[in-house]
Amino acid sequence: MKNSVSTRKELTVLKIEEEVFDFRHRDSFRSSIDMMVNKESTKNLIIDFSQVKAIDSCGISSMLLAHQLANQSNGLAIFVSLCKQIKDLLKLTNLDKQLYIFSSINEVMTLIEPAMKSKRNNRVKSPSPADEIIDELLVDELDLIVESDLHDEHLDEPLVESDEINDESALSEHSEGKETCSKKRGRPKKI
Repeated sequence: MKNSVSTRKELTVLKIEEEVFDFRHRDSFRSSIDMMVNKESTKNLIIDFSQVKAIDSCGISSMLLAHQLANQSNGLAIFVSLCKQIKDLLKLTNLDKQLYIFSSINEVMTLIEPAMKSKRNNRVKSPSPADEIIDELLVDELDLIVESDLHDEHLDEPLVESDEINDESALSEHSEGKETCSKKRGRPKKI
């Protein structure tokens, strides 16, 4: 597979220089991604598809693999410049919601550039501010909701075993003082 690797604003860019990204390129693509993520310890990758015009299922699985390998190293694989046919195929398979897809490298740089400038002015020797900025921009934080209105009154009630439910006396003892369901089980009667 023909490709080129460059660095742009502290991010590694892998440009695929093939018109068709298919089964023939799977192994070389995997080794390139694996080398960058594991050996060069590149955290975030931008994979440029600007020259790719067609893709097959192996190409799509290679994209997913790049996404997974980057995630395993606590980074991101960002795919840019996908042609309409590839975008439509990813949309059809719902992978467009799972992968990070942008229209160009400039769009990614525009998103992180203001944050990079403020990080550079305020940082105390950080080895790669771009990694931290991308993490902040693309990774959602979960907010925990504290429920203060939980009532403890039902926590001390005994559990009803499934054998006891069939026993009408146990059911009536358990539901004593509570509303009981008036529906009967079984088929409705014919009128």
